Amino acid sequence: MRRIGKLLWKKRRLLFLLPGLSGVAIFYLLPFAEVARRSFFRSGNGKFAGLANYRAVLTNGAFRLAAGNTALYLVIGVPLLMAVSLGLALLLRRLAVRDKALPALLLPMAVPAAVMVLVLQILVDKHGLLNGWLPSSHTGIDYLNSGCALAVVLCSFLWKNTGYMVILWLSGLASLNAETEEAAAVDGANRLQRLRYIVLPGLSGHFFTVGTLSVLQIFKSYREVWMVAGSYPQERIYFLQHLLQNWYRKLEFDLMAALTVLLSVLLLVVSYFLYRRMER
Repeated sequence: MRRIGKLLWKKRRLLFLLPGLSGVAIFYLLPFAEVARRSFFRSGNGKFAGLANYRAVLTNGAFRLAAGNTALYLVIGVPLLMAVSLGLALLLRRLAVRDKALPALLLPMAVPAAVMVLVLQILVDKHGLLNGWLPSSHTGIDYLNSGCALAVVLCSFLWKNTGYMVILWLSGLASLNAETEEAAAVDGANRLQRLRYIVLPGLSGHFFTVGTLSVLQIFKSYREVWMVAGSYPQERIYFLQHLLQNWYRKLEFDLMAALTVLLSVLLLVVSYFLYRRMER
């Protein structure tokens, strides 16, 4: 009877999961399967193309430019966001005003994209505030159309997402055993040693969470870039999302499908890499 009861309870738990799993299958998995199927066919005549769409994407000059820029954005933005947010979390951990600062940390995420774009334009435009603060010999620069465009985008990305990541780090720091750190301090371990051998290993699970969310936020930040710089921005901030949008305007649905599948595989590989690294 006990075995039967346990079996029924397990099935009951599966029934609780069924509505969520059904929603994921209907709204995510099935549409993605259709996109994957379309990536092997021509959008104009519906004929089977094999891997021709993938070859066309990988040999496209605009794709190489966008992929290189997106990779550079990822390589710089994700570690920078994780390091800055972790440093601020470690600082706030020791301050008495930590709880009062939490609402202010979430404020950038609550700011509408249009407001953020307006602030960016006020700051970095040719006649913006940044040029007004600099010496006259360095004024008149349109930073979003110069070699500093990527730096501007990175700064806006950090401003918008740092607060949220700080809260995630603080939740991980709150779960650490304070007695272990105190014992290490009594034994003569300095702050750097306690950080390296106690705090960081204790945050291993949060490294995976924060890293994965940072990668996703990198791809989501395209909205602000498009609103402030348009569909054809400065060369250094021309990302894969720009390429997808421009192909959509040209009705290149087969190339869009192939690129979407490639991006999905890339995100899975990056997530798996982060997970394995955090396990080690």
